[in-house]
Amino acid sequence: MKLACTLHFAGVDYPKGVKLVAEAGFEAYEISPWLPRRLTNTDINRLRRLLRKNKLEFSGFTAIYPPEMILASPNPNARKKSLQYTNRLIELVQILEGRSIGWGSPRSRQIPNGVPAEVGYRRLIKLLKSSGATAEKRNVRIAIEPVNRFESSNIHTVREALALAKSVNQKSVGIVYDSHHACFEETSFTKPILQAGKRIMAVHVSDCNRRIPGQGHINFEPIFDALRRVGYDDYVTLEAVFGRNLHRELTTARKQLERSL
Repeated sequence: MKLACTLHFAGVDYPKGVKLVAEAGFEAYEISPWLPRRLTNTDINRLRRLLRKNKLEFSGFTAIYPPEMILASPNPNARKKSLQYTNRLIELVQILEGRSIGWGSPRSRQIPNGVPAEVGYRRLIKLLKSSGATAEKRNVRIAIEPVNRFESSNIHTVREALALAKSVNQKSVGIVYDSHHACFEETSFTKPILQAGKRIMAVHVSDCNRRIPGQGHINFEPIFDALRRVGYDDYVTLEAVFGRNLHRELTTARKQLERSL
């Protein structure tokens, strides 16, 4: 497993973020395409150069949808734009030689008022089927992220994410395992990993309080043991809220994760 890091909770733009993550000893960088601001084509080219200069890999995109983008919108044109946007992100992941997009963004995937739940859910499946086919052609993965009930109106558990992935029925579509959300929704940190198995396509870690590992109550060693048991050997992305000394906390987190790995 390789250690990656995303800094979208810290509001750090990518030029500074790439340097911080590299200096802290991580192997890969993960980024939101719109936090703290929307990326342009110029940004993508610059990001690619900075990653190479700092000898970092690109793990993929997270927090992918801006909140005004509603995937199950009653407006067909809005849904078409959401699909085009998703496919463009898949293309950019390939350009940046990354692995995945994390399909979280709970505000965007909520079912709008006035749309029956089953209709909205079918629209989510349709988007994922279409974008999953695009991802398959480009060797990119779409990882559905379970998000806890306090942040999301749907898809809270690994079991629910797996059910959606199975309905989509694309090899490129799997799930994210996120230790923070597991704190709220799962009865075990390890059983969902064993349940999901090869469907796990991305892993996000932070402690139970969303701080860096070691600043809460999670024992990460059984989590990584379970990931090894199911054959997961890809990026583990630190997705945390940080204190004032960002560089020190990044280095501390990386060392803590390495000990657990």
